Amino acid sequence: AQRGTLVHLCMQKLNFKEEYNLEKISELIQKLKNKEIITEKEAKAINMSKILNFTKSDIAKELKEAKEIYKEKPFYINVPAREIYEENCEENILVIIDLYYIDKDDNLKLLDYKTDYVEPGNEQELVKKYSKQLELYKEALEEALNKKVEKVYIYSVYLEKTIEI
Repeated sequence: AQRGTLVHLCMQKLNFKEEYNLEKISELIQKLKNKEIITEKEAKAINMSKILNFTKSDIAKELKEAKEIYKEKPFYINVPAREIYEENCEENILVIIDLYYIDKDDNLKLLDYKTDYVEPGNEQELVKKYSKQLELYKEALEEALNKKVEKVYIYSVYLEKTIEI
């Protein structure tokens, strides 16, 4: 879980307009270490090839051409927390969306990184596990931006694969 969090942090820090190689990924990790965001031990635990492979993916290519990219944006969802967490709570919840963007054709798209271990061929496990969460993110985004979300994706870091929901 901690390694997944570290990879997720690195993904947040990527500049999608930039070309990456292992050296640049290493520099990104070094900057996080120098700023004391991560420790030396954590830096060594990050699988740089997983991050690099994301930067070479089709979704990353689409992000290079995107008109606008928004990372780690908070949204309140007008859904009582009890509907999600099965707790007796009426408060609305705050969600943080990993990434959404306006592509070159003005389509709004939502992307969520997942670092869960998944057997190859079992991508539907991620879809099943996270579809409700992503549906809520989609609703929050559409409500806030008054624009339809055209596509919702999970990027499985473990499988190095984009999965359309």
